[in-house]
Amino acid sequence: MVAYYKMEVTNHARQMLVQWCMSAQHFKETELQAAIQRIYGESAPPLQDTVDALNSRLTRYALEMRSSMSQTDGDRVWALTNTKADAIATGATPYSPTMLAVLKHLIELVFTDSQGNFAIDLHTAVREATSKGSTNFTRRDAQEAIEVFCKDGWLQNENGWVVLGQRACIELQAYLKDGFSEYIRTCALCKEMATCGVMCGCKVFLHPYCADRLREMSKAGLLACPECRQPINSPDAFGPGKPGIPH
Repeated sequence: MVAYYKMEVTNHARQMLVQWCMSAQHFKETELQAAIQRIYGESAPPLQDTVDALNSRLTRYALEMRSSMSQTDGDRVWALTNTKADAIATGATPYSPTMLAVLKHLIELVFTDSQGNFAIDLHTAVREATSKGSTNFTRRDAQEAIEVFCKDGWLQNENGWVVLGQRACIELQAYLKDGFSEYIRTCALCKEMATCGVMCGCKVFLHPYCADRLREMSKAGLLACPECRQPINSPDAFGPGKPGIPH
């Protein structure tokens, strides 16, 4: 009887956590940890154990808890994602068909940027959004749409450059790998997708945060490639406002 009661309490806690994740949409790891502590109370399991247990039950619904590390500061962000359907259409259901078409267009433009910076300037983003919208979709509508996409985490405005937001990096991994595999870059240290960072002469990529970690671990404070072990003195850089590494 006691075991059954504990199981019921745990199942109820999992349901509450799923509801919180759906409401929050995307959230920092510290926020997830706080939610687990609040919902489970004193019996709160470790974060990874909670996520693993949740995912084992969500797989039948084509849902999964996923995370992505910030490429610049290392903070981890989580989201409850759909693993089968069109991730953009599923995650952006509150948007109108026009807004959805504009969002897809902007994400593709950012990811296939010919300079390899995974960024487009805000002026270009507004122009492209306006042209992709319906007949009555104005420049002001385009500007407001981009602001909404940034607020919702799909895009991010970095000093006038439009880049992928943290939510997109989490929820669109499969979508981007399936449709744009030739543009994918992977950090050699953390093995996550890299849309900004540096490149060694041996074609190895590193996030800015991961490159800083390697410098800190070096006794001389120098950056060395984790693959070829050679110093990276003047690395090629890519990202918003950088010289770029063309695909």
